[in-house]
Amino acid sequence: TLTHVDHPRLDRYLDFPLQTHPSVLQLGGSDPESLGRAAAIAAPYAYDELNLNCGCPSPKVAGKGNFGAALMLEPELVADCVAAMAANSGGAPVTVKCRIGVDDVDSYDALCAFVETVAARMPPRRGEDARPLFAIHARKALLRRVLYTGSHTTASAW
Repeated sequence: TLTHVDHPRLDRYLDFPLQTHPSVLQLGGSDPESLGRAAAIAAPYAYDELNLNCGCPSPKVAGKGNFGAALMLEPELVADCVAAMAANSGGAPVTVKCRIGVDDVDSYDALCAFVETVAARMPPRRGEDARPLFAIHARKALLRRVLYTGSHTTASAW
């Protein structure tokens, strides 16, 4: 939305009262160029952090939109996305929200590989703890649901 809205209406989406600091802007998408533009548009609003949503399992987000939890299956793309956001964030740190896994890709090793791949492209955060920050929901996302219809079982991708 941010990259498609005319500038006079941006305040409607981005402005917030100063007393609400710290404030985080969560972005969703899978195109590094678009996410970089959105980060640049948001930079003058001085968010304390920009967050990339890699955790939403909604069919509209992860299914048709190919972002949200679906991004966990593409860590190199997520790394490109956070690098583009960080390059245009005006100094605000970039963080990632994700799940412990997606569908059958839910091992500890898979989660570690995702975090390591993405973290390698994230710039250090400010302050005492400069390590990249991930907000990890302690549950996995189910993008394919199993439907039970009488005696038949069908796997269905959303």
